[in-house]
Amino acid sequence: MTAPPQGVEIEHVEYPAGRIRYYRAGSSGPPVVLLHGGGIDNGLLAWRHTIPALAVDHRVHVPDLPGRGGSVEWTGRADQRNLEEVLRWLLDSWGLEEATLVGLSMGGSIATGFALRHPQRVGGLVLAGSGGLQPRVDKQVLLHLLLRTRFAGPLIARLLPLHRGLSRRYLARGAFGDPHSVPDLEHILDEVRAELRTCGSVFTDWMTDAVGRRSMRVNHLPHLGRIHCPTMLIHGERDAMVPVSAAREAAGAIPGSKLRIVPGAGHWVNRERPNEFNAFLREFVNGGH
Repeated sequence: MTAPPQGVEIEHVEYPAGRIRYYRAGSSGPPVVLLHGGGIDNGLLAWRHTIPALAVDHRVHVPDLPGRGGSVEWTGRADQRNLEEVLRWLLDSWGLEEATLVGLSMGGSIATGFALRHPQRVGGLVLAGSGGLQPRVDKQVLLHLLLRTRFAGPLIARLLPLHRGLSRRYLARGAFGDPHSVPDLEHILDEVRAELRTCGSVFTDWMTDAVGRRSMRVNHLPHLGRIHCPTMLIHGERDAMVPVSAAREAAGAIPGSKLRIVPGAGHWVNRERPNEFNAFLREFVNGGH
């Protein structure tokens, strides 16, 4: 595990299904929960530069979701509904009646679903490259078939750490709009390769369950009109995984929401362009919504 930023504490909470590792920073201010993506992500990998930016005047909680990071020992499925329940457990264990939720990719889908099911517990919602907002994804049938093979995810996870250049190309293709603009690309590669050695597969339960053969089985788009908490969507202009058109449609469906597009950035907008991302996020959490 790579070391967390200074001032970030590592803690654990035990549940019947397993142990969740989480990071905590900041001693005062409104609570913010940061939810990472699926695939090869984890709490620290996603939010390394965001935690210190928020901890100045917020209490920040960042879990490693089941199956990733320090939460790999988990029984049962880590699908949309179960991850929403994990989030509820975590809020209860942290003593948080309400919090601002910030979700990246899969984490955005979890945050959205939770906000729809438990609106009284969500004071604000920020979605970055969020999943779960499209009726279909690119190459739907192919992705569905790939997710249902037993060997593809583990095989990719074993192969990528063997060659640094291969890992770099994998990130360049899916995570970043312009890898040359990423300020700490080599460090990210180290983090990604460490996660791959731990997680066992580049696919998650959420992905397997969400992607149907002809359409997405997790699609919050028809229900977004029920979200009435302050909401901001932050999206990379060149996101190859979730097209910016999906963010525009979602923003149009959520009453009063704001959309911030980062020019030239890809799916991991928070790591590719951390300064711009954190500026938008602080605008939101400090009352700019």
